Amino acid sequence: MDIHQAVGLNIQRIRKAQKLSIDRAAELAGISKSMLGQIERGVVNPTISVLHKLAQGLHVPLEKLIEYTEEPGVTLYRSVDTVGQRLYGGKVIRYQLFPYDVDSGAESCQMDIFISGAYEAEDHIPGSRVYLTVLSGMVEVQVGEESFRLESRDSLMFPGSLPRKYINKGNSTVRLIERIMYKK
Repeated sequence: MDIHQAVGLNIQRIRKAQKLSIDRAAELAGISKSMLGQIERGVVNPTISVLHKLAQGLHVPLEKLIEYTEEPGVTLYRSVDTVGQRLYGGKVIRYQLFPYDVDSGAESCQMDIFISGAYEAEDHIPGSRVYLTVLSGMVEVQVGEESFRLESRDSLMFPGSLPRKYINKGNSTVRLIERIMYKK
């Protein structure tokens, strides 16, 4: 995507977020509807004067219209390249799936909790959220003072600031995915 397309998409996104028709947005900016349409489609290179009018009409800083960041490419993380971290006397293996990503503010891991094993998180980060999904097995999840029994395909979301513990209560290995979203 080139800069013209990025500017056009930014303007269109802002206009739609404000629930403005293309007619109304053009009117507020003092430009023609056809000009705004061409800008949103990325087929014209608007002057700084036109962008300034659009920014004023949409009540946003000019910088919001011209933001342009390349989307990251595809990144493959292979399981053979990931070494599991053995915890709690080997009763838990924790595999990093996606390392912490600055843009999304998230990281994720897979855990295998063997029979009679338990995992207790050491980090309690204010403002973070934990998204837990059980892939197989049965686990008791203790979050703060509450306790939940989760089975295959059950999911639980909770504040990452609370103490959490996952206990295998079944007769097979529990496999789960834990995704943590950190406040930006």
